[in-house]
Formats: sequence, C-alpha cells, structure tokens
Amino acid sequence: MMRKFALLAVTILFLAAFGGTASAADTIPVGVPLAMTGAYTGSGQDYFKGIKMAIDEINEAGGLLGKQLEIIRYDSKEFAPEVVMQGADYLCGQKKVASVHAGWAGWGQDVRAYGKYDAPFFADDGSQAAVDVFREDPKKYYNIYQLTDVGVEQAKSMFRLLMTLPYKYPNNKVVIINTDDSWGVEVGDTLEKSFKEKGWKVAKRETVPYGTNEWGAILTQIRRIKPAIIHVEIPSAQEVITFFRQFIKRPTKSILSYGWGITPREVLQNLGKDADGIVGEMPSGLPGPKAPNPAAQAWIDKYVKLYKHQIPAGSWITYTAVKAWANAVKNVGDAYNFKAVNKYLKDNGYKGLLGQIKWDKDNVLRAQPGAPIVHYQVQGGELIAIYTDPPIKPYGNYKFIVPRWIK
Repeated sequence: MMRKFALLAVTILFLAAFGGTASAADTIPVGVPLAMTGAYTGSGQDYFKGIKMAIDEINEAGGLLGKQLEIIRYDSKEFAPEVVMQGADYLCGQKKVASVHAGWAGWGQDVRAYGKYDAPFFADDGSQAAVDVFREDPKKYYNIYQLTDVGVEQAKSMFRLLMTLPYKYPNNKVVIINTDDSWGVEVGDTLEKSFKEKGWKVAKRETVPYGTNEWGAILTQIRRIKPAIIHVEIPSAQEVITFFRQFIKRPTKSILSYGWGITPREVLQNLGKDADGIVGEMPSGLPGPKAPNPAAQAWIDKYVKLYKHQIPAGSWITYTAVKAWANAVKNVGDAYNFKAVNKYLKDNGYKGLLGQIKWDKDNVLRAQPGAPIVHYQVQGGELIAIYTDPPIKPYGNYKFIVPRWIK
C-alpha cells in the first residue's frame, strides 16, 4: 500500500512538473503592450480589438503551426521610458513571446527597448522620433516595424486634403493647436510650414498639454481672428470633445479639422450628430462605411457586429499586422526562427484586404494603396470617408458637406 501511495505521489509530481510545460508548449505566446490605464486607455482598447480579432480568427481556424496563440498583455500606461523597458523585458525576456503587437508604444524608447530582442515588434507610433532611433542602427533594430507613416507625412496629407476640398475659403488665415508631445509637435510644425509655403497666415499656433479642457482664452482669440481653418491635433478624446462643445456655442465660420483626433470612438459617442462637418484622418485606414471590395466589407461587417461601433483608429492595422506576422511564420515554419521570420516580413510584406503592403528601408509602412491615409468627414454622426491618399482623390460617391456653422 505504501509503495502504491509513493508511486501515486511521484506521478502527481511528474504531471505537475511536466504537464504544465507540455500544455505551455502547445501555445505560442504573443505580447501585447498597450495602455490599459492613463490618458491613452481609449486608444489602447481600440488597438487591442484589432489584435484580438485576428488572434481569435487564427485560433478558431486551428491555430498557427498547429498551436493556439496566447495573448499576454502588459500595461504600457503613458509610455514612460522605464515602463516601456520593463514591458520589453517582461514580454520578450521573461515570457519569451514570439511577437509583440502594440499601438502607440513610446515614440522611440520602444524601438530601443524591443530592439534588444529579436521577436518582431509592431508599433503604430507614427513618429519621426521612432524612425530616427531605428536609423541609428538598422541592423540592431531590424525587428521593429512601424504600422503607419510618420506624423510629418500625415500632416502633409491633411494639408493636401484641406487644399483639395471643394470649398472657397473666405480668407487665408489658419489657427493650429497641437499637443506638447513629439507627435503633436511634428504635426503642428509640418502644418505651419505647409500653410506658410502656400501663402497662408498662421494667425495663431498654440501648443497645449494633455488634460486641457478649458478653452475660453484660446477661443476668444480665435473669434477675434476669424480664421478660415482651425486645425486641432490632439490624439485624446477628452480634449477635442470639450474644445468642440465650447467652440460651437459661438462658432466662427471656420473649417474645423481634427486630424487623427476625430477617430477615437469616444469622440463620436459623445458628440454624435453635433460633430457633423468636422474633418479628420485615419492613417493606415480601411475606408468606410462602405468598403472598396467585398472582403474588406465583410471585415467591417464582422467588426461592427463584434464590437457594436464603427472602426476606430488602429483596429484594422493592428489586425493586419497580426495576420502579416502569422503569414510569415507559416511560410517559415517556426515562430521562433526570428531571423527568418523578420526576413520574410521585410522581403515579402503581406497581401491584406486592400492589397499588398510592404515596409520600406526604415521598416515603416508608408502611406500606400494597401494601407492608405483615409480622410473623413463626420456626417450623420458617423465617419464617412470622403478622400483617400495616396494619391489624394475622392472616395466613392461620398461628398464633402459644408458645416452647418458656416452656412
């Protein structure tokens, strides 16, 4: 009897020691460092929805190389350098993830943090600062992939849109408001330069911190200036919502351009049809509400059914990045052969819902037909794609509508 108990005990210990290992070996861990708390929580949730949708599809179809993908999350909060570094060490160093999928991730410090490892790292920084770090040592940072063009190019596209609108501006005065982070400054500087080169007067340039919700002083100056265009580049819902609420009480006859700031879903959830007329953009976007092809339309329909809202910024491109990585792994045959997986990604890119996408020499997904910059106007409380870029051209049968506060 004692021998039987001893044998049973040994068996239990064996299963405890090795059963968990065998189970873990049946999954491929995927790191997801996104803001789960702090100012960027909303965008973090939107990025995550695209990532999870792709991983769920892969798992439901039998997994990757016969293994299920396992999501391991990390709260990157507001991207302090030490937090970003801890995230890389936790996901790549401790958890040994096979790839990392992020949205905004640090505007440069993320490149340094995840460049210490070899697992493919996908980020949506859209920042020249991140590209500049990559250029310091492309061989070291060969595993870093940006999912969108830089803020400079996005700002140029927004400027092209504003100059292309079928609308006669009453004057050549513009007001530019941007946040005090690297993204906001990049966009603000580029727009200021573009307007001045076109002969416009930048009547006011204001750089504000996140959390600015009282706009009285700035709006008083705007009402005195009466600009033809007001561009607000704040990638946070709270600030752009409060700006509009205070602006519309005594609006100027200005085209209100929100850039990236129109795309966080909280904006339209709060403003609804009141926001009709505002224009903005989504880099690496999927045009909607009617997609350009049946496969893309099926994706939009599925997304809306799953999450009960329109596609916000980030969801489609993070979905595409997961699929691009999985396709590379499938072709290589080993999720942990990082050099081969990275080489496949760089050499072949991926054929997505809008066509082929490829990363350039800086591993940046520049604006391209397969991942265009989509320009929207709020109409009927929804984001309606009115132009795509490159090249800048009208999208479908959708038309720009002069905002009601101008009429």
